[in-house]
Amino acid sequence: MRRRAKPRFWMFMIAVTLLVFLASFAVMRHRYAQGEQRLQRVREDRDALILEVNALSDRLAFAQTDDYVIRTARDELGMIMPGEIRYVNGAR
Repeated sequence: MRRRAKPRFWMFMIAVTLLVFLASFAVMRHRYAQGEQRLQRVREDRDALILEVNALSDRLAFAQTDDYVIRTARDELGMIMPGEIRYVNGAR
């Protein structure tokens, strides 16, 4: 003679299965939220790096011009163009 499962058993099994699904849903939602936050941080870092690269590209482009060479020669090396007269302030 076979025993039949009682309705209480099936209700218990359904409740356990539902709890497992809810727990796995909660864990996956938490992981998704963490991934979203990490993605936002990475996007902000990327945007900052893009701005830095653009600034450095502009600086490099300026460093390859004659104006940069002239300014550097005047300011850092104290050179003057031919025909110019250097004035020195004696108050220093």
